[in-house]
Amino acid sequence: MLLGQAVMINWSDVAAENRPAYYAWHNREHMPGAVALKGFNRGRRYLAARAERSFLMLYEIADISVLVGEEYMTKVENPSPLTRRTTPYIKNSIRGLTRVKCSLGYAIGGHALTLRFDPRDGGEDELERYLIDEALPRIAERVDIVGAHLCVTDKPVSSVVTVERRGRPTIVPNWIVIIEGTSLEAVDSACDAQLSEQALHQHGCAGAVERDTYSLQLVRPKA
Repeated sequence: MLLGQAVMINWSDVAAENRPAYYAWHNREHMPGAVALKGFNRGRRYLAARAERSFLMLYEIADISVLVGEEYMTKVENPSPLTRRTTPYIKNSIRGLTRVKCSLGYAIGGHALTLRFDPRDGGEDELERYLIDEALPRIAERVDIVGAHLCVTDKPVSSVVTVERRGRPTIVPNWIVIIEGTSLEAVDSACDAQLSEQALHQHGCAGAVERDTYSLQLVRPKA
C-alpha cells in the first residue's frame, strides 16, 4: 500500500554516458533531500525493462498540500549547484503530482507496470468505478501481485514550473495505474487480464493507453 494520499511520479530519460553523474546526484543528494522533507514518506527509482523512458521515479507523500507547501517550494526554487549541473541530463520527462484514489496491497514489488490514460468526457465515474471496485481488487488478489494503485494528477499543481525544472519541457499525465509484482511476467499477466486497452475503453477510457514496465533499483525510506 502506498504511504500517503499523494504520489509524485516521473518517467524520464538519461543517456548512458550521463548515468554515473546522474546516479551520484540522485542517490546521494536528490532522493535523501526529498525524503527528508516533511510529508515525504518514501522514494523509489526503477530502471526500464520494457519502457519508452529509462527511469521511473515515485515519491509517496502525505497529501497534495505538501507539494505546494513552504518547505518543498523553498527547496525546488533554490536548487543546489549539483542539481543545476545534473538536471540538464534528464530528458523527455512525464511528471504528475497526483492524488491517490485507490491503493491496495502489502509490499513493494520488485517490478512495476504503469499505465497512463485519459478518461472519456462523461466517462469518469464509470472508469473510476470499474478500476476501484472491479479491476484493481481482482489484480490485488493474485499471489504474484503485491500492490495495485490508481492515481489521478492534479493538473494545476503539476503545471507549476519551478526554478529546478526550468528549461526542461515536461508532459503532465492524467490518470495513472501502477501494478507491483514479483516478476515482469506477473505484472504483465495481471494487466492483460483486467486492464487491457479494450477493457479500459469499454469502461470509459479515451484514446491511447501508454504502458511501461520497470524493475526496482532502490528504495529510500524516511530516515
